[in-house]
Amino acid sequence: MKKKIIIDHYLDLRGLVCPINFVKCCLALETLSLNQVLKVDLDLGEAEISVIEGLKEKGYKVDILKKDSQMVSLMITSE
Repeated sequence: MKKKIIIDHYLDLRGLVCPINFVKCCLALETLSLNQVLKVDLDLGEAEISVIEGLKEKGYKVDILKKDSQMVSLMITSE
């Protein structure tokens, strides 16, 4: 049986340029408690790559929930 994921905070950062989307993710994550989940929608390309790599470097767990031809949805949690 799959565990239901509860999204504690959501950001739609499509259309924003780097590094603004990365900074907004970091600020949102600072307000969350341990084991809470941040869902983020981003444009593909530079935004996707910089946010995923930057958050992983900061010690966050980043999973791709959905990806299509225009955007990616990420689930981010503290490790």
